[in-house]
This record gives sequence, C-alpha cells and structure tokens, in this order.
Amino acid sequence: MLIDDFSNVRKSIKGMLNSLGVSQVFEAATGSEATKYVREQRFDVILCDYNLGKSKNGSQLLEEWRTRGWLSYQTVFVMITAETSRDFVMGALEFQPDDYLAKPFAMDTLQNRLDRWLDRQSALGPINRALDKKEYPAMAKAARELMENKPRYRGWAQRKYVEALVKQGQTTEATHFLHALLDKRDLPWARLELHRIEVGEGKLELAERGLKTLVMMQPNMVEAYDLLAEVQILIKQPQKAQETLSQALFRSPRSIARQRAFAVLASDNGDHIAATGAYKEIVSLADGTMHESSRGYKDVLRSTRTQLQSLDDEALKRRLNKDAQALLKKLICQYPNELDTALFSKAYRAYLADAADTEATDPMFLASIAQAALEQLGELGEASALDIVDILYEKGLTKAADELVLDLRQYHKGSGTFVKRLNQLQAEPVTQEARSHAHKTNTDDIEQYKQKDFEAATRLFAEALEFSPRHPGIILKYVQSSLLLMGRSRLTVSQLDRSLDIVNHYQFERYTNIRDKVIALHTKVNHEQSS
Repeated sequence: MLIDDFSNVRKSIKGMLNSLGVSQVFEAATGSEATKYVREQRFDVILCDYNLGKSKNGSQLLEEWRTRGWLSYQTVFVMITAETSRDFVMGALEFQPDDYLAKPFAMDTLQNRLDRWLDRQSALGPINRALDKKEYPAMAKAARELMENKPRYRGWAQRKYVEALVKQGQTTEATHFLHALLDKRDLPWARLELHRIEVGEGKLELAERGLKTLVMMQPNMVEAYDLLAEVQILIKQPQKAQETLSQALFRSPRSIARQRAFAVLASDNGDHIAATGAYKEIVSLADGTMHESSRGYKDVLRSTRTQLQSLDDEALKRRLNKDAQALLKKLICQYPNELDTALFSKAYRAYLADAADTEATDPMFLASIAQAALEQLGELGEASALDIVDILYEKGLTKAADELVLDLRQYHKGSGTFVKRLNQLQAEPVTQEARSHAHKTNTDDIEQYKQKDFEAATRLFAEALEFSPRHPGIILKYVQSSLLLMGRSRLTVSQLDRSLDIVNHYQFERYTNIRDKVIALHTKVNHEQSS
C-alpha cells in the first residue's frame, strides 16, 4: 500500500513499483482511507508519507495501528518524508518504523530497499508470526535460531529475544544475555534494556547512574531520558525528572505521552507556565488522532486556572483568560453530547466570565450547575466534580459546594483519594479574594513565626483565619504559635478555647497530634483555674 496525499506522487511511485514487478499496489490519500485497508487485509509493505496534510501523519497512523493491533508485525512499514528538521525526523522515528526513506529517491534506490525489506521479512517471518500471536516462548526459540543461522539479522533477533524473555518474566536470563552482549560490544539498546530490568527489580540508584551515563553517550536516545525521568520520580526527585523530560522534548517534542508526563510533573512542581504550554501542545498534537478527546482541553483549562490564581500581572491575566475562553468555546463545540463536559464547561464559563456575560456572572447560573451535578452524580467524572466544587467555593457559593461535597463523598465513598481531595477543597480558602488575602497575610505571619515573635504571629494568623477559616496551613500555624505562646504564659483562656474549637471541627488525620495536645492543655488549664 502506498499512502500519500498527493496523487501525482502516488502515481510516480506506483509507476516505479510496477516497473519493478510489483503488480498489486493499493493507494490511499488519507489516514482514514489507509486505516480501512489495513483493517481489511494484510500487506507485505506499506510506504507511508509522513506529512498527509490535514489527515493524521504517518507516525500517528503507525502508533494507532500498532496500539489497536491492526498492523501485523509481518508487514514492513516504511516512513517516507522530505522533512529534514530534527523535530520531524525524530517524530517520524518515534514509533519505530521498519525503515525510513527520504524524498526524492530514484528507482534503483527503491529496488535495493525493496529487495532488502522482502528478504528481511522472509528471514524474520517465524519471529513476527509469534509476535502477532503473543506466543513468546515460540518467539524466543525463533529468535535463537535466527541468531545462529543468519548472522546478517543477528542484531534484530537479539532484541526480539530479550523482548520475549522479559515478556515471560525471565529477567534473570535476559540480564545474563545482555551482559554477555555488552562484554563483547557496547550496544546502547542493550544498555537501555538492562536498565529497564533494573528499574523493574527496584535497583533504582544503579539504574539512575547507568541512565545518566547513557544519555551523555547517546544524547538523542529519547527512550533513555523517559526511563531516567521515571526513575527520578520514584526516588523523589521531581524537579530533576522535569528537567530530564525537558531535554527529551527538546530532541523529540511530538510524543503526546512524553508531553503529558512533563505537564503533570511541571504542575506538581508548581511550574504552571510550563505545564499549561505542554497541555496546549498535547491538544495540538492530538488533533485528529486516537488521542483526541475532551480531556486535553480540560487539562489546559485546569492548568490555566491554576496559573491565573498565582498571577498579579493584570495584563497577562487578561491574555490568559482570553485564550482560555477561546479554548472553552472549542471544547463546547466539539463535545456537545458529553454531560460531564457540559457541566465542566458551564463551571469554567462562570469562572472565566467578565462583566459582559451577565448570565454566567449571575449566582443563579452557578447554583444551577451545582443542582445539575447533584442530579447527575453518576455521569460526572471525579476530575470534573473537583473542578466544579472548587469553582463554587471560589465564587462564594459555600452552601451549594458543601451540599455537593456531602453527596459526592457518599457516592464515591470507596475512592479514598477522591474523598481526601474533597476534604482538602473544603479546608482551603473559599473565595479567590480570600485566597489572595490569606496568601499575603500568611506570608507575613510565617516571617513573624520564624522570628519567634509568637504573639505577633498568633495575631496575624487569627486575622488570616477571618479571610480563610478553612485553610489547613493557617489553622495549624495559628494553633502551633498559640501553644508556643502558652509556653511563655501570654495566651489567654479565650485564645485556647478558640484553638480547641478549630481543631475539633476538623477530623482529618493531619490534625490528630496537635488536637490531642490542645485538648490536654485545655484540660490542664481548666483544672488549674478551678482549683
């Protein structure tokens, strides 16, 4: 099959193939047309142009066909492209086509390559048939035989042999085999597979050292960066993991999985500018592919909202808000039949609305969203539910948010992580104005606390609690500074009573120790006063 969006190019290459004796050539101008053919029959060779206009590109087709099991491993998939930039070349190779052919090419080049492709597929037939069926013992046996009988394809057979061993859980055998190969010759792919096994066995420090060396020796081996970032996450080094993925994206930015991993890390690390940029790139890359979904748009909007909350630059906030509103319109237009998306979109419309949008700024609009969410709990995803609750709190609809939290907590009582996040949302500042004021006051408080001026710190923390009475950090710091002030005999009974009220109101695990201390101290003071 020949896949190219230009009919004259297809005609030219088909003419070459016919002249070389290939009589049966299917043509496809778009990704959807090619996919239809692939699902109906098996091809010996597929020649696919990388750039297919507005259709999915060649890498996206290869990824989808491999992921969904539509493309047999017995088919040679060749990527054709005239692109020469690193982004496109690395993107074309990301999902490992069997070969790569640069345009323009002459007939003798095509003939040499065609002979090579067919000869290789003939030799690798038993391995690929076993791989199609996921029969890994047979695959390992066929790979062994190929290594012994056909030295020309030994390197390829070695990789498949290791893959078959790992799939069967025979990591010890795979490790010994890889070490034996590396004793004879330095093979980057073998080093990578060895480190992958080390990660699986929990030998994280060993894997990290080896992977750092590997990326220095092979700076364009993006899989090594991906694995190194995984290790750095496991050993609690998220900042380093973000930097590692940043280097990988610099070399090959067109992988959606890599962009998503980077976006999540950047968000967790508080780098909201980088996170928003990565989520936007995911939406762009996913357009028209198997990855396209409402999730991509929602991730961008969530990240933008977090970024907006941390900004003081009004001009930048207006620009981000405008971009978010444009993205929200696309989300509403493209996914009109998803109930979860409809409720999510209404909440974000209210969040992003300016004074001109009188409907969305009306408190009744948000109240109607809360009511609809209560009536459709089964259709509302956890992530969207958290967004709606958070926006209700930020817009000051505390009662409606509390009612929704109560029902969500009961409906999702089996999901500990989700319920914990709901509890955290209830404990955070309830409005954007309160969050902003609490942040400023809390910053001043912490400075007083560090200077051990506990009387001033307690007074400032008390002021902050007036603006955000549910903020867990402020609650803890108020009580802690109050207890330290008590140690200097400057705390009144009324202040101690307030501390007790605060910590008794919340039953989260993080308050247990400090609550017990306050109760004990309260009991002691009352006893001393009564006697």
